[in-house]
Amino acid sequence: MKIINYTKIFREDCLQIFRSNLPKFFAIEELQLFESFLNDDTEENYFVVKIDGQVVGCGGFFLDTKNNVAGLSWGMVHADHHGKGIGKAFTQYRLDLLKKSYPSLPYKIETSQHTAEFYKMNGFRTVEIVPDGFSKGIDKYTMIMEVTER
Repeated sequence: MKIINYTKIFREDCLQIFRSNLPKFFAIEELQLFESFLNDDTEENYFVVKIDGQVVGCGGFFLDTKNNVAGLSWGMVHADHHGKGIGKAFTQYRLDLLKKSYPSLPYKIETSQHTAEFYKMNGFRTVEIVPDGFSKGIDKYTMIMEVTER
């Protein structure tokens, strides 16, 4: 597994990964938001996961100075590669970067009921649930991880 910085050459790979996770993990209405994100907001904090030269995952992290929080953004693994530990390792990689970059801020993620337990096992706790918050049948879970400085 190799993790490298996202560049525009990986745009189609990331869109394919997104589409592979429809309709369970993402709503079709979110595709346009993700496309805009890839076009305008990736900068240096978005990455792709490659295995044997193939892009199988993507995700990043962000800083929200207005709300004094950092967090994980648009993380996903191609549906054909679910259950192989890639998401766990990639999430830990991004959390380690967050801890190095923003050691004293809480970390936030917005996810669905389908992945909330995964993030709970990674140290996040649910602070809000909005039924159908992303789309019909996809609830929006806002989760926070409090980080204690070492």
